[in-house]
Amino acid sequence: MASLSRNHSTWLRHGVTAVALGLCLSVSSIALAGEIKVGTTALAVDGEGKLTDEGRKAAKDEIPSVPGEEVWIVHIWAKLDKAAPGGLNVEFHGQLPDGKSYLTYSDAEEGFAGGKYLSMEFELEGSKGFNKNKSYDIFVTQLDDKGKQFKLATGKVKLVWTPAPKAPAGEAGGEEDGEKPEDSAAQDALDTISGGGDGGAGDDGAASGGPPPVEGGKKGCAIDSDAGGVLGVLVLFALGASGTMRRRNRA
Repeated sequence: MASLSRNHSTWLRHGVTAVALGLCLSVSSIALAGEIKVGTTALAVDGEGKLTDEGRKAAKDEIPSVPGEEVWIVHIWAKLDKAAPGGLNVEFHGQLPDGKSYLTYSDAEEGFAGGKYLSMEFELEGSKGFNKNKSYDIFVTQLDDKGKQFKLATGKVKLVWTPAPKAPAGEAGGEEDGEKPEDSAAQDALDTISGGGDGGAGDDGAASGGPPPVEGGKKGCAIDSDAGGVLGVLVLFALGASGTMRRRNRA
C-alpha cells in the first residue's frame, strides 16, 4: 500500500509539472504573438518603433470614411512575431454571410529590412472591394524558406460611413448673398419690361430698346389743361365768324 501511495504521489507531481509547463508555454506564445493597432493618424512610437502609451491610447477600433466618399485612410502599427528581412504582405480579409473568410485586398512590402515593428498607411477604397460599416481582419504575413506562408501579426478594423456635410443655408448653387433663384428670375423679368438691367440704357432709356419714358407718369399724348381751354375759345370764335359770313352772303 505504501508503494502504491508513493507511485500515486509521483504521478501527481509529474502531472502537475506537465500542466504548469504547458501553461507557461501557452502564456509565452500569447505574449510573443504579433499584434496590429490602427488609427486615423500615425500612432506614436519610440525610437525603436515600439508603440508608446500615447500611441496605444490613440488606437481605434473603427475608422471613419472621408465624408461622403467610400475612402478610408488607415494607419497601422504592427508588432511582428519573428519577422525576417525580405518581403511582407499586409492582407485585409472580409467575411461572407456564411462565415467563410475571403481575401479583400493585399499589399506587398518588398523592402522590409527586418525588425519587430512595422508602421504603414493605407488608403482603402470601395473600388478595391471594401464596404462601409463592415469589419475586416488584418494579417501581416511572410513566406519562410520553404515557401510556406505564416502570420506575423493579426488585428481587426471596422470601416464606418461618414455622410457628407450639409450645405449651409444661403449657399446653394445659383444663389449669392442670400438671393433666391426665383427672386433673381422675377427681377430679370421686371428689368426686361422696364428696359432696365444690363441693356446699357441712358438717362432717357432709349438705348435699352424699351419705350421712352412719359413725363408726368401718363401714357399716350399729353394735353395741357390750359391749352385745351384756349383751343375751345378759338373754335367758338371760328364758328361765330363763319356764321356771320354766311349771313352777309345771304344779304
